[in-house]
Amino acid sequence: MQFVGFSDRDFDAYLESKWTSNVFNRERLEVKQKLLNLGRLLGPSLLAGDGSPLLCEASAEHPAIWNQHRVPDQYLFFSRNEETRRELDTIISRKRSMAALIEDPSPLRNHIFLSLMIDRSQLELALKLHSDAAIDRDNLQRKCQDYFQREKLLRMISELPEGFRIGLRGANDAPAASCTDELLQRLIQELPATGSWLEVRYPVPRETPIAKDPAFADFARDKLARLLLPVMGFIAWSRDNDFVSMRDALKKKEVQQKSKGLVKHDQVRVVRGMFAGKTGVVQEIDAKGAIKVLLGTVAEKLQGTDVVKL
Repeated sequence: MQFVGFSDRDFDAYLESKWTSNVFNRERLEVKQKLLNLGRLLGPSLLAGDGSPLLCEASAEHPAIWNQHRVPDQYLFFSRNEETRRELDTIISRKRSMAALIEDPSPLRNHIFLSLMIDRSQLELALKLHSDAAIDRDNLQRKCQDYFQREKLLRMISELPEGFRIGLRGANDAPAASCTDELLQRLIQELPATGSWLEVRYPVPRETPIAKDPAFADFARDKLARLLLPVMGFIAWSRDNDFVSMRDALKKKEVQQKSKGLVKHDQVRVVRGMFAGKTGVVQEIDAKGAIKVLLGTVAEKLQGTDVVKL
């Protein structure tokens, strides 16, 4: 399906009088489909550092608990692939309060992402990082403790073209081109306590001709893929961009999963294999999650699935 640009009707789907009403779900669904169509066009240009495509999703078009029962805008998100997201979510979610999880159960507050937003007055192309995205947030903080790394990020931001802005949502932002080392450090340091977003964004008012032109697809590709994707790559945690020792945490988590959470001196019963029915004591767990169990006077190497804790 060809992308034809956004219309006045698309912007008007997010008038304040419509935010809480299900009557306008169909209007917003039509805009959502247009966003997803645009996402399919942009997707091939938006790749993670390892070459995998970023996962493309759209926000809900109907009032629900996670949007406080109102729909003032619609988002198209591009974030890390689902497998890596699941791997990190179990660690990140433990750090989020139950209230925060109920307020927004989506994984997008857990991860840095690129986005395209439409509301009643504008389109917005942006890079967003929430304070709850603990791994990406901490990776940014630790990496930017190094002056030369911070200088590299500052150069990437300050060289963005006119129209880009940087700041914390809910506070005054500034032109990206005038970003200083002092401002960048302040934004990074303040983010964890804000409960909000660090944003590098490019607003496009609805009256701008490009907003209603099919060429907006190429315009958005340039802003997201050429200009903001490298900034995302600098910040986002990956095994090749690990400033928070997450590889060790993930390895430990993998061992725990394979060993079913057993620890030394646990009493267990063997439920599979030639020793089924025997009981013993865990003597050690190796780096791969295999378990050495003392069965009487003989120590046997078993898998976590072979035993149950007594």
